[in-house]
Amino acid sequence: MKKNSLIFSSLSIAFVIGMTSCKSHDAPAMPADDVIKDSAKATTVTNLGLLMTNIPSPSDLAKELSKEGVQYNKSLLNSADKGSSYSGTYQQAVNMGIYGADMGYAASYNQMQDATQYIIQVAKLASALGITSAYDQKLMDQFKTATSNKDSISVVIQAAFDRAQKELYSNKRAATSTLIFSGGWIEGLYIATNLVKDEKNDKNAAMYSAIWNHIYAFSYLQKALGDYQSNPDCANMLKTLQPLFDAAAKLNAQGLKLSDVQNVQKTVTDIRSKLI
Repeated sequence: MKKNSLIFSSLSIAFVIGMTSCKSHDAPAMPADDVIKDSAKATTVTNLGLLMTNIPSPSDLAKELSKEGVQYNKSLLNSADKGSSYSGTYQQAVNMGIYGADMGYAASYNQMQDATQYIIQVAKLASALGITSAYDQKLMDQFKTATSNKDSISVVIQAAFDRAQKELYSNKRAATSTLIFSGGWIEGLYIATNLVKDEKNDKNAAMYSAIWNHIYAFSYLQKALGDYQSNPDCANMLKTLQPLFDAAAKLNAQGLKLSDVQNVQKTVTDIRSKLI
């Protein structure tokens, strides 16, 4: 798996930073039968891994956008003030992913004050979901003190990822994990497609390629959600994303045009509006 993509991709951030809640001593332990029933399937782990590998990193995408003179646009992000309004596993998990992607976008533009606001919201949603902390308050504090240095942030996030990956699947929260990834994928695609203004040319070809990689990753998410269709929340997300999956399946990298990106943008914007 590409290390830079792993560290900075919006989905890995949604997954990793989603585990950054302070230790919750009140979170109920999962019953043994739930642990068995909700075991992470090998195909799900593989598909989510491929999803992360193929998603463009926010930092790389930001570089391409800066070449086009595209500045940081906070108005695209979901308001951090809405975090406390989300209730139930579906809303909380999906928006945990959305906030994780927002944090990745803000951090890629070195907007660390905004990034910190989003990590706080992700931590609160993780706690509300009853996800045991993958790491302690000390590591959370390290993130806050590392916000002025992107390399330091990379080290903290990588350490968190290693612990969060083991934590999530050892607790068999695979369905919840898939919802978190869904939210991150949706938000990353929403941000990227809203920032493209010109037809593909030599100057922005890399940006189009990055957006295509993000779009194409839908197939891995679709398969992961399909593994948990018996879970009502995953079934709901699969149905909600179907129009976007259908639109993505008709596209290809070589023929990707501005009108294609705009059509995806309209579809993902409509879906996102129902989730936030």
